[in-house]
Amino acid sequence: INAIFLAATFGYAIFTILNIDEGMTRGWSASEIAMRIPLDNWGNYESCLANQPVMTKTLINVIIYLLGDWLSQTAFAGNNLLNFDLSRTLRNGFIGLCFGPLVHEYYQFSDSILPPEDGLVTRLEKILMDQTIYLTVKCSIYISAVGLLSGDDWPTVKQTVQDKIGGIVVTAWKFWPLIHCITYGLIPARHRILWVNSVDLIWNAILASKAQKGSDTEVAVNEEQLLVLEQQNEQAEIVYEHDDEYIVNAQGNMTAVVA
Repeated sequence: INAIFLAATFGYAIFTILNIDEGMTRGWSASEIAMRIPLDNWGNYESCLANQPVMTKTLINVIIYLLGDWLSQTAFAGNNLLNFDLSRTLRNGFIGLCFGPLVHEYYQFSDSILPPEDGLVTRLEKILMDQTIYLTVKCSIYISAVGLLSGDDWPTVKQTVQDKIGGIVVTAWKFWPLIHCITYGLIPARHRILWVNSVDLIWNAILASKAQKGSDTEVAVNEEQLLVLEQQNEQAEIVYEHDDEYIVNAQGNMTAVVA
């Protein structure tokens, strides 16, 4: 299923990009086509951004959330590109869909009360607002959504937010301030969400990893329990083995397996 999903999504994306000039390329050389494809795709993006800004930014947000979660489970974790939880990735895409219009409205509001054109002090104030109120609220909602969509009850979700939000905020302070110096200093207003979303590909991979309930834990299991881990496709590395007992470094919530 994972292979079919990746083939369909990437295949559609590549087909759409390469066929942007369909019906217009008759008589064009290969070099002309290669030159026009990126330019015309960018022109199409600009047109969509002007005519349907919220929908365009939301669609990009969904793509970034899907890619970020997929990469957090595969490339960034050193795993096979097909070894990922598709339902988790789709849940993250849904969260990205919900966040898209909200992020658009936030940047509109932020620019209206703190125009970055007003100078360095205003830009620093925008970064401070991004890294405090906006960051804390958005990440708390994200962690809550991940937990609720995974089937956790509200007390569990609330505790997860309290446990994780501090570490996420600290990580964000190491990651975003320099990025936002570029955001508000160099990037035109209409392209800020595209720029932030591009960087978000890395940040969402970090956030998706941190938002998942549970962490790497060394647990003792017997041979039967180890077999259950493998059947459930859990990520578990054997760090010690003796007779019928194993110590595994397991990622995630292993309570149901080892209880």
